[in-house]
Amino acid sequence: MSSPLLATSPSSNLGPFSETVWLAIIAALVVWLIVYLAYKLRMTSKRDFGFPIRRRLLSFHMTVHDNQRADVPFWWTDLQVQRAVKSYWRRSLRSETEQS
Repeated sequence: MSSPLLATSPSSNLGPFSETVWLAIIAALVVWLIVYLAYKLRMTSKRDFGFPIRRRLLSFHMTVHDNQRADVPFWWTDLQVQRAVKSYWRRSLRSETEQS
């Protein structure tokens, strides 16, 4: 006589949810991440911070190119970008006045 616990299939449940529910949760998170990245990279690129700002995936700090445009990490908020640009202009103007 076998025990009723040995007759059940142990691979169909992973924790409190079934495998289908886990796949649906992972798929929803991936879709949300794609929508968030599309919004962050496309819709926030039109803001005016004094010069054009481009959001980059593989950037870890603000990089300014010839005082004409800047690249910032995509996860920065508009407030972080605004503060970084303000700090950049403050530093660059100080260094120009110290040189002359």
